[in-house]
Amino acid sequence: MSLALRTLQRAGRGSLTARNAEYLLATGGQLVDVRSPDDFRRGALPGARNLPLDALAYDCDYLDKTEPVILYGSQDVACARAAGLLAGKGFKRIYHLAGADD
Repeated sequence: MSLALRTLQRAGRGSLTARNAEYLLATGGQLVDVRSPDDFRRGALPGARNLPLDALAYDCDYLDKTEPVILYGSQDVACARAAGLLAGKGFKRIYHLAGADD
């Protein structure tokens, strides 16, 4: 198990399959791409918001803390760091979309 996934699980966060993510998104979930703006422009999942890891610390005010946040990016470590930042800001339901960057 990777360090990033252990970090997500230890903080009460989990990894999602595409099917689980679809359900959460259909019921108010928020999809956040933590990659760079250039990577986001090259291709992103439909409905995703781009919040690169370096901007997430100060630019997440428009995310709803009461709804699930689904993170994805090109590195599990970036998603784990993003989950930690969001948890520190009071977000409770934070998930990592498994395989989104494959």
